[in-house]
Amino acid sequence: MIITVASGKGGAGKTTVTASIAHVLPKDKTYLLDADVDTPNLALALGLEKPEKKEEWWGGVVSEFVGNEPHPEACPFGAIGLDGTVNELLCEGCGACAKRFPESYRLKNVHTADILWYSWNGVPLLTAELMPGRSGSGKIVTELRMRAEKEMAEKGRDVLLIDAAAGRGCPVIASLRGSDYAIIVVDNTPTGIEDALQVLNVVEHFSIPFGYVINRADIVPERVEKIEEIFGKRRGGEKLGEIPYIQDVLKTYPPPFERVLEYINVEEILKKI
Repeated sequence: MIITVASGKGGAGKTTVTASIAHVLPKDKTYLLDADVDTPNLALALGLEKPEKKEEWWGGVVSEFVGNEPHPEACPFGAIGLDGTVNELLCEGCGACAKRFPESYRLKNVHTADILWYSWNGVPLLTAELMPGRSGSGKIVTELRMRAEKEMAEKGRDVLLIDAAAGRGCPVIASLRGSDYAIIVVDNTPTGIEDALQVLNVVEHFSIPFGYVINRADIVPERVEKIEEIFGKRRGGEKLGEIPYIQDVLKTYPPPFERVLEYINVEEILKKI
């Protein structure tokens, strides 16, 4: 069972909701995955400071100039300078230059991310940290999914809880693809609603059943009815809770999860597994 928690924007409360749900899932069956490799915070939200293991991941590629004649025109992204050298921060690793001018350019693997393993109350937590200036976060999330599912099979765990990145880009698509259930955290603001709808489009594209949680619901109560109307009509999305603006959650980190769980329909989530 793969459950992915997503939100349209940063700061919507997605990681706090994910960490709260982790507290009620069976710890002997659960595996956690933080798929926000640009800013992974799930370990921090669970009170974990240092990973138990770290591994360099060299899964990304960039082009390099190997001599001969420079061809700046070969790069559609402008990553090649007039002297032929490649700006790795601009290089997309598409290989167009190497294919067109193999005597001048070739692709090489680069240190793209560090993969990190944590353990929380006996529950494995897998994540990665993208190296500064590197791209390919969607590819890294796919790698994490493959590793997590392999380890789950080896350890007899059958519930994968994924904390997706904010937005609807490649890492979010890689997180949602193949999920059995999605939980969308909707921030009770105009931009929060609009961005959550963009995520919902991805969820519906993959035909994933979903529920939604409204965060900061009491700030503008009249907007809650609008959210319920929009999300309730989209493929029968089920409302899983309304979280008010809780000062206690903002004052301490890790937050007091019992306060958050008061407002989430935990029973409905547990039925999914």
